[in-house]
Amino acid sequence: MPPRKIETVSNATDLKTRLIIHLGAGLLRIWFATCRVKVVGRKYLERYFAGSDPAVGATWHRGAIFLVWYFGRYHPMVMFSRSADGELLAGFAAKMGILPVRGSSSRGGREALVTMAKFLAKYRRGVAATVLDGPQGPRFVAKTGMVVLAKITRTPLLPIMMSAWPAITLKSAWDRTLIPLPFARVTVRLEKPWDIPADCGLEEIETLRGEVEAKLNQMMVTADADTGYLQKWPEVYGNTPDSYRQRQYACAQFKP
Repeated sequence: MPPRKIETVSNATDLKTRLIIHLGAGLLRIWFATCRVKVVGRKYLERYFAGSDPAVGATWHRGAIFLVWYFGRYHPMVMFSRSADGELLAGFAAKMGILPVRGSSSRGGREALVTMAKFLAKYRRGVAATVLDGPQGPRFVAKTGMVVLAKITRTPLLPIMMSAWPAITLKSAWDRTLIPLPFARVTVRLEKPWDIPADCGLEEIETLRGEVEAKLNQMMVTADADTGYLQKWPEVYGNTPDSYRQRQYACAQFKP
């Protein structure tokens, strides 16, 4: 059985940071517990998180705080950057039950992927996951790391998305961080995973990366329409042609 706890906050972390992590984790536990969560694709939750099949999880950075809380009970291994913000998030995640590993596309990513690959190979169950547009964007543009991890471990790549309304949006953050308000309606979506061929080359990996990116964006729009957060898109993301077309698509799918 995979471990449920590993040492995550470095010894160099100062007392103030440790206190912020401790108090923040306690507050968000109470806060998020009031939310009304609807799971779409529950069979994938039961198979990969609650069940015995392994998976590589993929999502966007904007919903990471809530998803860490929600999936912490299943003890997945999740990659967090080595930045100061990453230290806070990794500490918070550990309090929620996550097994954090430190690294990103810009620093320490290779070592983190090796750790995650060993985790999946050793236990052949559990989920290893990260945000595909981290650590600093571009927003909603996928990187290839999790596709490569799914390939080398021969593990399905599972797309995950969340939305909430009413919610706080941190507009100053590059990812437009989304935090549900107390008693908010939250949708968590999981959809059919990809089986990544072990012999696929660089071109195939890039093609799959694009497919994953498109799927996550489609799931995001669908989830935002489901909760009602889609009404915030012009304010949060602007009236760009792409966001407008996505909003029109979602509205068409969810006409009463």
